[in-house]
Amino acid sequence: MSPTVQIPQQIRRRLAPVVRTLAPLLDASALDQDGGLLAGLTCRATVEAARRGITAPNAVYVAWDVRYCCRYVGSVCRPSVTAVGDRLAEHHQHLTEGTARRSGWALLTVLPIRADAPPEIVHAAEGWAARYLAPLEGRAHPRIDFMQPPATLAASLTA
Repeated sequence: MSPTVQIPQQIRRRLAPVVRTLAPLLDASALDQDGGLLAGLTCRATVEAARRGITAPNAVYVAWDVRYCCRYVGSVCRPSVTAVGDRLAEHHQHLTEGTARRSGWALLTVLPIRADAPPEIVHAAEGWAARYLAPLEGRAHPRIDFMQPPATLAASLTA
């Protein structure tokens, strides 16, 4: 059985403006012909499912609860195909919030960021996603620079 799941329509709708905004920074293999996010980028919010099904070393990830409310937005930039699963394991092991995260986070959607993006651009992408999704948990999101939208950041990668 595949560890990935179909993206529920409610989540797809919430993610649409995020995907449109971050599209220049997203790994091209993450998008379908219409510019939407591919279905294989959502999995159960378990470490095992993320390690088996998500192979993006640079990513913004979004945790959803059973009502499809955005609980958390984070990012990871590590040289490993299990980066997202490894980061999720750290969330689950958190001393004060780990238990609530293990029980409250039902699904995880991953927005793979281009491999040539340095950590500061991955963090900027997290800030933009958090701005759109207004997660219920987590308050330490990177600030966004309105003078440096994702399209401008992406152009700096190819310059």
